[in-house]
Amino acid sequence: MKQLCSRQVHLDFHTSENIPGIGARFDPQDFANTVKEAHVNSMTVFARCHHGWLYYPSERFPELVHPHLEYKNLLLDQVRALHKKGINAPVYITVQWDYHSASTHPEWLIRKKDGSHEGGPFTEPGFYQSLCVNTSYWEFLKAHTAEVCELLGDELDGIFFDIVGIRPCWCASCRAEMKKLGIDAADDMAVRRFAKFVMDRFKREMSEVVHKYKKDCTIFYNAGHIGPCTKESRDAYSHFELESLASGAWGYLHFPITARYARTLGKDCMGMTGKFHTEWGDFHSLKNLAALEFECFRMLSYGFAASIGDQLEPNGTLGKAAYRLIGNVFGQMEEREEWARPSKALVEAAVLTNEDPNYEQQLSDSLMGASQMLEELAIQFDVIDSEMDFSAYPLLFLLDDFVVTESVRKKLDGYVKQGGRIIACAKGGLSEENKYPSCFGTEYCGETKQYPDFIVAAGALAAGLEPENEYVIYQQGVSLDPTAGKTILTARAPYFKREGDCFCSHRYTPSAKGAAYPAAVKNGNVILFSHPLFGQYRSNAPFWCKKLVSNAIDCLLPTRLVRHNGPSTMTVSLLDQEDKGRAAVHILSYIPVRKSATIDIVEERTVLHNVTLKLELPKAFSSARLVPENIPLPMENGSVTIPEINGYAIVELS
Repeated sequence: MKQLCSRQVHLDFHTSENIPGIGARFDPQDFANTVKEAHVNSMTVFARCHHGWLYYPSERFPELVHPHLEYKNLLLDQVRALHKKGINAPVYITVQWDYHSASTHPEWLIRKKDGSHEGGPFTEPGFYQSLCVNTSYWEFLKAHTAEVCELLGDELDGIFFDIVGIRPCWCASCRAEMKKLGIDAADDMAVRRFAKFVMDRFKREMSEVVHKYKKDCTIFYNAGHIGPCTKESRDAYSHFELESLASGAWGYLHFPITARYARTLGKDCMGMTGKFHTEWGDFHSLKNLAALEFECFRMLSYGFAASIGDQLEPNGTLGKAAYRLIGNVFGQMEEREEWARPSKALVEAAVLTNEDPNYEQQLSDSLMGASQMLEELAIQFDVIDSEMDFSAYPLLFLLDDFVVTESVRKKLDGYVKQGGRIIACAKGGLSEENKYPSCFGTEYCGETKQYPDFIVAAGALAAGLEPENEYVIYQQGVSLDPTAGKTILTARAPYFKREGDCFCSHRYTPSAKGAAYPAAVKNGNVILFSHPLFGQYRSNAPFWCKKLVSNAIDCLLPTRLVRHNGPSTMTVSLLDQEDKGRAAVHILSYIPVRKSATIDIVEERTVLHNVTLKLELPKAFSSARLVPENIPLPMENGSVTIPEINGYAIVELS
């Protein structure tokens, strides 16, 4: 597998036809020097933008060259200037958003079921009127891409195709093909599946077009998320770039989920954030240094390359302050990346995602809650789908709403029979026929009628909670009937459900102190909770939900890869570098804070002292040191104590 350049800038250049002097102040040498000084070794530059304009002297489409492009050879000279400094320069081509094409080719527009086009009105600002690649627009895209490949020749490093999403379409071309294939255009889900088929076909065919010109160039198709929606078309990609601007629509929880899934697909990965305080198009802003450090160092802690989004100003000059900021972060990455790339994540568990492969970025509350909770517990886990191999993981987590097919139900039974362990919550593992796998030793008896109800803190699962206290679970659970399994945690019901004119106090009715019923059942290597603990944690993070899950993990997996005495805000990632005979422990201590109404803010590093790691790794290591500082650390019985962690620390084990 060819490894990506590790420190990239994604240089947006979506530039209006209403702005004069495009590229007028572009200086190739100053441009490349600025990039080089910022420790950047790859920069994505633009062939065509969302406004629909080209930034090179096109012979096939001269009418699409930006009308005010003063620096005529902008794209080619950007590439050559970067190459002179040893910097890669993949090329950006927009796909589904192109304002000029949308305005002049209505036959290319994606149509909704009622015939209207996707995206906002043309009378309002924005280039979000999406185009359908199943129309003659495909011929234009092929010709345009071929021209870019011919223009650059051997100088072509790669192509980044943007806005390549699964968008159901009822245009004339799509309706005709659906009719030919016997697809009911009135069936929304059938149309969505067809849209995915069309997009997967587009990716395969476009990669064939590019590879005719250069076999080894990189190719990536961006839809803002990598997940089960990507798996079927992964052979069309050379690698994955995980767009995840935490200060934008994605938030800080998105990246860990998509990263833990993407790394299972067998390709090199790159995370992508931005230098912007908010997100794309926020020209005159700078992200806090600590936030950019956290986002890039987190990518590195997964063994990924990093990409930082910027936007070139219309006159063709780079913002010096932005590249001082980027250079500050990338300089630190350059010193540390040898302990991350290449590497393989050391894992002990997997979360089975409930994402539908026909949708992008369909992250449920239970998936986000599970990811947050397990990160806080320092569990080393992947996110996988139900078609993947379970046997590589000692422990599986089934989300609150993870409904399974009959084949997956049997697969789970086989996994447990071979020694696998499962922790499931509420409807996790339930089939459409409302049956749990036989390995659960439990029958489903419907949803609880009275809730919120209250778990009783008694037994092994309640270790660390106040003994015999009743802890509320706010969300509705399910009723369980243990058959072969044993009840290991109980709950009690309220006097009545709060509804209509039957209520008590401000929020919910308290416990009636009545008969207890199963809140968790253990059957061999399976623990099933009756409540949606992961979704509940996403909703308002009760510490007792995390404690219940942590104790369940200890019941099934007493030996964890890593435990620590640091705060729950500290994250730990274990990377194996077998070829170098070592492992690396990446520790991050940055705390996003909701200081504003819209985005989380990281303003400073959080310094920690005397953090002890207790490691139980598959291989024995006898020495430890902080790198790149080269500070030896005493190691005794698998325990390492780090005197100080200032935001980011890497412990090399050898």
